[in-house]
This record gives sequence, structure tokens and C-alpha cells, in this order.
Amino acid sequence: MSKILVMEDEESMGEFMVAMLELVGYNVDLATDGMVGMDLFKNEHYDLVITDMIMPRKEGFEVCEELLKFQPAPEIIAMSAASPEYLKFVSALGVKYTFEKPFDVPEFLESVSQALQGQQSNLA
Repeated sequence: MSKILVMEDEESMGEFMVAMLELVGYNVDLATDGMVGMDLFKNEHYDLVITDMIMPRKEGFEVCEELLKFQPAPEIIAMSAASPEYLKFVSALGVKYTFEKPFDVPEFLESVSQALQGQQSNLA
């Protein structure tokens, strides 16, 4: 079973994402800020990290920069409601999947599936 880390500081959005991803069969952990999320990432194995861009203590673009330094780097999905410029920035860094909130749920779940398939290819 694939393991996903969601970093989202807005409680209702975080709970929605966890419930949606668990409903389709993923094992999901939730971090309410980037600092907690990076601590979890360093201590667990995650196949995919989904991160908001604007969070307390460590913003999503900082999380993405840090995650992309890992070898192999995890697959990342970056999201933002208010900062499309951050999404462009992390895309330039190498994040393949970005979403503006609110997002289309079927499209988002398809990207999750594609990202996890890409992670499996990286490990092979």
C-alpha cells in the first residue's frame, strides 16, 4: 500500500484530503505545517508528498526545495489557493504536479496515481 504525507495547515482541507485519499486505498499521514512535515518525512518512508505552499514555520516552497535534495527525491504534488507564483517557482525546481485550489478531485486523484507510478519507476 502506498504511503502519502499531506502537509496542509488548513484543518478542514487537511481532513478532506486524508479522507479522500484513504477512501481510495492509500495510507496517509497529515502534518499541519512544513516543519512537522519534514520531521515526519525524515523518520518515515513516504511514496508521495502533497504540500500546500503557504504554511506556518516552513512554507511549501522551502519544503519542496528540501525534498528535491533527497536521493532519490520523492514525488511531490504542490498546491496553493493564493500563490500561483509559488507553483511556477516549484515547477521550475522540478515539481511535476501542481494544483490551484479548489481543484478537480478526479484530476487530482489521477495525478496522485501517476506520481505514485513515477515513484515506483524511480525505485526500480
